[in-house]
Amino acid sequence: MRRLKSLYLPAAVILMGVGAAVATNAAKNSSDDLEPGYYFDSSVSACIESPASCTTIEGAACTWTDDNDDTHNLRKFGDTMCGAPLYKPAN
Repeated sequence: MRRLKSLYLPAAVILMGVGAAVATNAAKNSSDDLEPGYYFDSSVSACIESPASCTTIEGAACTWTDDNDDTHNLRKFGDTMCGAPLYKPAN
């Protein structure tokens, strides 16, 4: 009986670790990571927000096509510029 009790604690610790790993992975892939994408408009020398939502999780580049059929690579808006690339969210 004592030997069985000594197996419960390690098994419980392992199961909690696996559960935490699964929960962390699910949180990384959640849609809560979406943020608006910005593109640089040279006519006004400013970063303009697009209607598209992107993610910082690396993958295919996040793009947006405007009414003039111009495709823009979207970026994350920083303190002074829109510089860090954004990526298409996984669906």
